[in-house]
Formats: sequence, C-alpha cells, structure tokens
Amino acid sequence: MLFKDSKKREQKSRMAHLVKQYGTSAFMYTHYPHKRFWDKRKNDMGFREALLSLGTNETSSSSMLYIHMPYCQQLCYFCTCHMSITSEYKKVKEYMAVLFQELDKFAEFISNNSVDIDIKEIHLGGGSPTFIDIPEFDILCDKLSNITKLENLREFAIEVDPRRVDSERIVYYHNKGINRISFGIQDFDINVQKAINRIQPVGLVENLLTSEVRGLFINGINFDIICGLPNQTVDTIRMTAEECVRLSPERICLNYLHYSPVFAPQQKFMMDGRQGRPTKLPDFFERKELFDEAKKVLVDGGYIRTGYDHFAKPYDDVAKALNKKNMYWNSMGPTSGEYTNIIGLGISSESTIGKRYFQNYYDMADYTGSVLDDKFPTYREYELSEDDVLRKDIIQQIRNYFEVDLADISMKYGILVEEYFSNEIEKIKALEKDEILSFESGLIRLSEIGKRFTNIVCRVFDKYYSGMLLKEDLGHR
Repeated sequence: MLFKDSKKREQKSRMAHLVKQYGTSAFMYTHYPHKRFWDKRKNDMGFREALLSLGTNETSSSSMLYIHMPYCQQLCYFCTCHMSITSEYKKVKEYMAVLFQELDKFAEFISNNSVDIDIKEIHLGGGSPTFIDIPEFDILCDKLSNITKLENLREFAIEVDPRRVDSERIVYYHNKGINRISFGIQDFDINVQKAINRIQPVGLVENLLTSEVRGLFINGINFDIICGLPNQTVDTIRMTAEECVRLSPERICLNYLHYSPVFAPQQKFMMDGRQGRPTKLPDFFERKELFDEAKKVLVDGGYIRTGYDHFAKPYDDVAKALNKKNMYWNSMGPTSGEYTNIIGLGISSESTIGKRYFQNYYDMADYTGSVLDDKFPTYREYELSEDDVLRKDIIQQIRNYFEVDLADISMKYGILVEEYFSNEIEKIKALEKDEILSFESGLIRLSEIGKRFTNIVCRVFDKYYSGMLLKEDLGHR
C-alpha cells in the first residue's frame, strides 16, 4: 500500500511538472483549423459550389447528413451544445417548419443540379431530437426520404434523452428506420446527477434497454459519459464505468467536461450549492485520475480504446477500422471511415465537404430569415490550403492512433519533412526528452503518460495556435 501511494505521488508530481512545462489545451481538434479562423459570409455561394463538387474528381460523394434539433425541455448544467430550453412545443413546431423548408431546398438543389450525392449515414442530434413528437418526426423522415433512400442507409442514428422516452417510442424509432441510438448518460451517481440537474437512475436506462429493444438496433447502442463533473470521485466514476460494462453498449464516449461558463453560463449553477451544498470541479490531476479509472474498468470489461476519448466493443465497425488504420474522427466522434464529408442542416450545423468547411447561423432569427429568403443559412466558411490538409492529416493520426509516421507523410505529400517541419521537429524532440513521446526514424509515438497530453502534441502541428483561447473556442460542437 505504501509503495502504491508513493508511486501515485510520484506520478502526480511528474504530471504537475509536465503541466507547468506545457500547459493544458482545451482544443479538441474537431476541425483544423479552428472555427475562429473561418471567414464570415453573407451569401451561400460557397456552400452551393461545394455541393456541386460532390461526386467529382475533386470531392468524394460519400457523406453523412447531420440534422440539428436545438430545443431541450430541461437545462443540464454541464451542457455546451447549441441548445435552447423550452416547455412550449409550439416553438419546436415553428423550428421544424423552417427546418423542413431547408430540407426541401436541399433536396431540390441536388435534384435540379443532378448532384451525385451518396449519403451513407444520417445522424439526428441536438439539443434533444427526442423532443420531436411523432407527427413532426414522421414529416422529418418523409423529407429525408426525398434526399436519400432511408432503407439503404448504412446507419441512421438518433441521440436519445432516456428521461423523455419510453419503450414504445424506442420501438417507433426502429420502425422509422433508425438502427443506432445514443443515450446521454453523463454519470450514474445520484450526487453527481443532482449537481448537474440531470436525475436519471441506472434502472431507468436498464428498463429501456430490454433484450427485445437491443435486438432492434443492429448498429448498436452508444453511451455518452462525462469525466470531470462536480462530486465525481474515483469511486463514483468506477461505479459508473462498471454499470456501463454491465449494460454493455457497443460504444462509449468518455468525454472530459468542457468548462466554459463564459460561453455556457449555466455551468456556474454546478458550483453554487443549489442542491444543498457548494460543489467543486475535479482539478486537472483529479480529472486524469477519473479518466484513468474509468478507462481501466472499460478496457478490463472488453472495450477497445478507439482514439483519445472513445471506446468500442471489438466487433464494432469503429474498432475494426482502428485495426485497419482507416478510422476517421469528426465532431460525431470516431467513424469507420465510410465517409469524410458531413452535410449539416439545421441551426448551427456544421458541414465538411471536401476541403471546405461551413457552419449555419447560431441565431434563430438569422437562421430563419435566411431560409425564408430561399438561401442556405451559411454563417461562415473556410477552404483548406494544401498546408492545412497536410497538418490536419497529422493531427488526425495523432488523435486517432497516438502515433504518426512522418516518413509516410513525406511519401504521401511529396515533401521533405525534416525541412518542412524543422521547427515542429525541434518541439517534438523536446517532448521526447520529457517522455511524452518517442521519436525514432520519423515515427512519433505517444507514451502512456503522453496520451494524457495528446492535444498538446497535436498543437505542435497547429500553425494557427497563438497560446490564447478566446471564449468562441470554448463550446459549440
């Protein structure tokens, strides 16, 4: 026991030194470059051009369609998604009416221009898409079927709030063609749930996931867990992870809390004692201990770590893609690499089409006005340079596999990495001295302690990073 405590103190001291040396990074590298460097636009010409490029030599047509539903019925204090809280279903219907017009416009555009679009997957996210009642959900599926044949989709997924559905609704989703459901779990400990204003006992989730229900979703079940919430301890996160193993979803996202009360002011409610006593967030070191404990339980329980903060069963497509080194990571998490394009529809949705990024308006009035004016509601966009593409590739590989072979990068892009990345290689060598990674014959491979600093290693290849985080960086997925 004394040896174990001594080793723990030594590791914490080592971590403290590395944090002091390199800092921490809130950048998750969902995109590269970050959205703050994208250009604001007052027209949709770039988005139209990008759609027309689908299926050409310039851009693959294989895509995922993402639909955003911004409304929730109750405020979860931890949330940094683009959402609004309402108990008025009228607002949902009003939003859906505008979304339906955007879907119609999209369907008309690809039809009139004979766009060769190959939609592999559809993902319904939010907010809370389970807020949508059956009449509007039926219309939504009809609109989507005008864009692609739902029965031919590789995957049709929906994010589910388990507090707002019953088994009948879950079966309904299956009957509409949905073959993967993703449950927002966050944590199973009641004291943590109280602090984040999201009470959902493990029995509630278990009662939804009957053997009959599980058999309906051939692509599997996802759980989202957040690490670093108030009142979490090593014991409570272990219990949550053990319950996840017992309930046996195919994929688990073990995400760190993104604490940004400037962007998400409701997060301060986690700290002010509204549930009877003040709380505190786990610090950097405690968060790492929490993650390590949950990771150990999940790995011991048969899950494969698929990238920085995701886990999957060995038979899941993402785990197979990891082994084949064709896994791809985007704002939805790791994918099996069947597509790289994402077409986002709905307020605040993001798109990646070839080498171009787009995002719809955040503001409801701007979003609605643009759609009613017969425009795609594009708010900002960015076209990647060749250098951006190269650096994005490196960052993806570090994020996904905890390693990258610069010799392969040299061959792939026809560059001399020693010259092209001379400054970056010096920084890599410094990280090597601190045992964050090894660097031999061009292969960068993160150590176990280095995996905790994955985003710091990614940052080495981020030419836009200035050492400053703006409030716009913190939040918005």
